[in-house]
Amino acid sequence: MSKPYRNRMSILAACAAIALGLGACSSTQSASTQIDDATITGAVKAKLTADPEINAFNIDVDTDEGVVRLSGRVEKALARAEAERLARTTSGVRRVINDIEVGRTTAGERLSSAGLAAKVKAKIAADPELNPFNIDVDGGADGVITLSGRVATRAARAEAERLARNTEGVEDVRNLLKVGEEPSR
Repeated sequence: MSKPYRNRMSILAACAAIALGLGACSSTQSASTQIDDATITGAVKAKLTADPEINAFNIDVDTDEGVVRLSGRVEKALARAEAERLARTTSGVRRVINDIEVGRTTAGERLSSAGLAAKVKAKIAADPELNPFNIDVDGGADGVITLSGRVATRAARAEAERLARNTEGVEDVRNLLKVGEEPSR
């Protein structure tokens, strides 16, 4: 067997192993839906960043099956409405849920909500029954955590909520997790 042939076979074997490993990361969304949702999220974030009236760093964008959820805090109602308009006019968006709050946010509040979300996400990632890649965790004002995405079972949905509720500093949990396989488009 020639050396170039062995190298190609080694590369092919490595690619096959990676593909199998990625396939084992069970997701409840098809690869095309995950890519479409990521594309939509990126497009909405780009629009928000390009708008001089909006501080895009204060707005979180999550997309699930073409439904965009905006969260965070802006100083003016006009910025909230503009963020929603930009999201609605993005290609591929089926619906927009605007959970953006209006009012000033201090740096401490931003750090606190991000830190709280990170603690919940770490708990979810450590749970062997949950797939952290399918669950988005957002920290809001006053210790409110929002869970979104899709999980395989009702038990997984309940477990994610239980973990969030039992995290120090969490005052309430909005559980928007969907259960089961994604509907066909």
